Amino acid sequence: MRGTLWSAARIDRELTLLQDCSFFKYSGHEKYSGHELVAGLLRIRGTIVSKEAETGRIQSLRVRIEYPRSYPRKEPEIFDDEKRFIPSARGHQFKDYRLCLSFPERREFTLGSETLSQEVLKASLIWLDKRNIFERTTKWPGEAEEHNWSGPYRELLREEVRRCRSSSVSAWADWVIAELVAPNFEGRCPCLSGRPFLECHLRLCSLAAQYLLYRCYEEELNEHRTAIKAA
Repeated sequence: MRGTLWSAARIDRELTLLQDCSFFKYSGHEKYSGHELVAGLLRIRGTIVSKEAETGRIQSLRVRIEYPRSYPRKEPEIFDDEKRFIPSARGHQFKDYRLCLSFPERREFTLGSETLSQEVLKASLIWLDKRNIFERTTKWPGEAEEHNWSGPYRELLREEVRRCRSSSVSAWADWVIAELVAPNFEGRCPCLSGRPFLECHLRLCSLAAQYLLYRCYEEELNEHRTAIKAA
């Protein structure tokens, strides 16, 4: 699927959008460009600057923004370009120094929007504030996704169930989670509408299927690890 063609004019417009964020300082100047095109993919470097509410201290992080080929239908990724923080699941950072900003299934970013990069950059600022707190306390502040395969899907499934406000749907979800039952997309929806999932609560069924897929994968992975240790 074709994404953005990064002409000089389009890059300038993107840089303007990013620099409209008062907390972002672009790394480019007269003798050095803070952006580059690699095989048609845009990378932009700059610094996020944050002022801590409690102490008033100024914290900054040099970052690299990498735009996917399908941008803006997929959000750009933000990297700790100076490799300042040690990557860890508890610290919400991947091994390649990419910031963990959102669980994609939550759809927190406005895909397709021209200001998508601004949204992601603002999420990075929040991440930096929380990461600095984590560095001092070893606890991530506020709510956080489980950092495993199935946990986030289980929580999304439960949230979807709460939105349905149906005791029969709640009982069905509890059964699926406890017994690892594969949902039937053509089966009747548990909301008692009489319609199949495909014509009713399709997202409910999709989340249940994704949870089951990753839960089974986790069990197989644990069995494999146990067998290796026993060998």
